[in-house]
Amino acid sequence: MTGHGGDRPALRGGRPAEVDGEALTVPFSAPSAGPPPWQVYRFAFHTVVGVATREPYGATRRRFEPQRP
Repeated sequence: MTGHGGDRPALRGGRPAEVDGEALTVPFSAPSAGPPPWQVYRFAFHTVVGVATREPYGATRRRFEPQRP
């Protein structure tokens, strides 16, 4: 896991985070997040579809280009 400051990456918004093995901890969190450590996952979507359940209804599709390293 990498980020700002080497072993101390910053979360979005500049919050400090600690790496705990393959998990992440922060000195504060929302009560609904449960106790640390939290596992970090990366999702790589190729295609995403959204469907509206209220008027004007409809659907949309978004295709993403693969990220190159």
